[in-house]
Amino acid sequence: MKAVSKSSEYKRGLLPLGAEASLFAIGVAMMAPVSAAAAEDQSDAPVARASIEDIIVTARRREESGQGAPVSVTAIGGQQLKDLASVRLSDIAQLAPSIKITTASGSANAPVIFIRGIGTITTAMYAEPAVGLYVDGVYMPRPTGNAFDLPDVERLEVLRGPQGTLFGRNTTGGAVLITTQAPSEEAGGRVELGYGSNSEMLVNAVLQTGEIGNTGFKAKFAGQLHKRNGWVNSPGFNRSDWGGNEKASNLSFALRGDIGKLTIDNRFRYSEIDSFTSWQVIGGTPAALTAYRNAAAANPSGPPFLVNTKPLDLSYRDPRLTGNATISGWGDVLTLDLLISDALNLKSITSYNKLDQMLVGHLGGSYVIGTVLNPAMPGNPKEPISVHASPYNPGHQTQFSQELQLTGDLGQLNYLAGLFYYNEDVKENVTTILASAVGSNFIRVNRSVTYSQNTKSWAGFGQLGFKPAFLDDRLELTAGLRYTKDDKSETSNTIQTTTTTSNTTQSGKDSWYNLGYSFSASFKFTPEVMLYGRVASSYRAGGFNNIALAAQPYSPEKAVSYEAGLKTDMFDRRVRLNATLYKTDYDNLQVNQFISNGTTSTNFIANAAKAAYKGFEVEGTAVLGQHFQVDGNVSYIDPEYKSYFFVVNGVLTDIKSTAHFSYVPEWTFHIGGQVKTSETDYGALTFRVDYAQKSSTDLASVDQFSPVVKNIRSGRDINLSARVIWTKIPVSSKLNLTAQAFVDNLTDQRFITFATDFTSLGTAVFNRPRNFGVRLIGQF
Repeated sequence: MKAVSKSSEYKRGLLPLGAEASLFAIGVAMMAPVSAAAAEDQSDAPVARASIEDIIVTARRREESGQGAPVSVTAIGGQQLKDLASVRLSDIAQLAPSIKITTASGSANAPVIFIRGIGTITTAMYAEPAVGLYVDGVYMPRPTGNAFDLPDVERLEVLRGPQGTLFGRNTTGGAVLITTQAPSEEAGGRVELGYGSNSEMLVNAVLQTGEIGNTGFKAKFAGQLHKRNGWVNSPGFNRSDWGGNEKASNLSFALRGDIGKLTIDNRFRYSEIDSFTSWQVIGGTPAALTAYRNAAAANPSGPPFLVNTKPLDLSYRDPRLTGNATISGWGDVLTLDLLISDALNLKSITSYNKLDQMLVGHLGGSYVIGTVLNPAMPGNPKEPISVHASPYNPGHQTQFSQELQLTGDLGQLNYLAGLFYYNEDVKENVTTILASAVGSNFIRVNRSVTYSQNTKSWAGFGQLGFKPAFLDDRLELTAGLRYTKDDKSETSNTIQTTTTTSNTTQSGKDSWYNLGYSFSASFKFTPEVMLYGRVASSYRAGGFNNIALAAQPYSPEKAVSYEAGLKTDMFDRRVRLNATLYKTDYDNLQVNQFISNGTTSTNFIANAAKAAYKGFEVEGTAVLGQHFQVDGNVSYIDPEYKSYFFVVNGVLTDIKSTAHFSYVPEWTFHIGGQVKTSETDYGALTFRVDYAQKSSTDLASVDQFSPVVKNIRSGRDINLSARVIWTKIPVSSKLNLTAQAFVDNLTDQRFITFATDFTSLGTAVFNRPRNFGVRLIGQF
């Protein structure tokens, strides 16, 4: 892939050709059912009409129709995830507008979620995410802790825009809610087997006990094994350890029972994953490129110096990096739900989670053999040279949370009130080996940062809804408040060695307070057409840059969003069209950036003063008779810095005109269509094709920190996929068998998913090339 200059990007305000196609397809999908309906109405025989599934959501902490909730939410059912062969959280990025999921720097499998352009790319445990991820009602803040597969998902909800009232801190971009399958009333199970490119193997099993005797309790067991070889050739390593490899396992257990009006639900989850990310040098300063090339030429017994803006899928791993990155974690959530009456329901959510990780990273890409002025072994100046290698990065996290909710209906009023407590401890050691070019030689920099951090958060929240009876419940007014107090303390120790050794210890402590609010008004013109408006605020907690050159604090990020939306179901729920127009103002926007002091580089979070994001989103689905379906979405994001103060040559300067929004695609869209045959004695076939595209993005925010990648862009994220699904294969009356074959990234489009600028060299990670697979699923 060639480096994409900013001048070659789409002009602002113009719709890409693919987005035009998406909108056209959605429009055709809206019109087509009219003809189909007319044809069906002319038939004397009764016709079973297909319709669009209405998924129940919990976007407002109570179960309701997704189409009836005055919130920008996309609900994805578990069956749809299975039909699309979705295994990881990143697989859902094309199914909802304004969402981008990439990977963090420390692990190929740590998902970083951007919604409406807001997100944070880092695996550092001190950082606060901008999008809240909730699993079975529990907040999961660490990207490495969310590197699990999705073996038994009931539904997934993407809430776009600030969600501070009901979901609290760190939802300035939005929230993603994952609900796993509950134990069922009937006994049964499901087994899934898969095989694909890179020797990818998947074994997934879910067992439902049904009611155990007459106890009122039922249980569910689920497990998954998932492994694949890498696709980035790492000479000297087995394919199972090449870049992009994965070895993952997941286990879960759920127990649910009803005792009178009390429901007890306990869910336990354990996950473990082993992987390695291969980086590639994509550019550098003339002096650095000359030094690395000369070192490689002078030591031909070592590896060559690889630099290219196109993916080479070849990386020489630094021999000082042994093993892969490993992540393991477990968690338990106990939910007690007591239905006292329609006017009072009490819910308690208690959770404990533990995460252990040993990250191994080679952000510098391939290494060379060079002359080091301060060699690790005296008398042996020749050693591996890489701009950044992390041989040792252990981290540990524990978190406890408790939430209490009171909900109920009082005539024309409905209410929710709650209390929330959160306590998290993290400890991490980040050890890096870096190289700085000095003429034709190099200086070795050994750096180790050990820090610990404690975060406590308390919140009280409430929401009140009103549906006046004289309007037949068509109008709903809702208002909510949330008060949050955050306490954070940290201690860190940095040891850095070049020709001398420095040892720095520091500590910090701070508290932040926030009063968040939301207000919405919705009106149903008909039961199928609703218009709503919403104003909502949220805040992301402040913190300390624990692994930076000094633990400078950064302030909380605050957001206020203004949103108008339309939700429609037409033609007997065979056409659905939802649209949203929004503007979000950010104060003290937190921006993630690598910085360098000339010797060492590290991740750093700074506040970028004020910014505004505005845009729109459209989602559409149409069921065309019994056999055809078309669905799609398109979104547009237009961010602007109102002010961004940065010290330039010792002077505080507003750089808003030259600063960028990294990893924010201007346009995202998806169009998909499927054809399903009639059922026969041999089952039924479904043919589906999906095309998704995201605009090319900037890779860094501040040019002064990014001299190498400031003129390189990610390239367009294009994914054309196709699949054929064979359902109801006749094997046994007690076994429902489904087979699926699929191909992903059919056009083999390659683009940059993440990049780092070390001011001397720039490195990047590329997406997975074309891949294919088959699945066999049996339900009994």
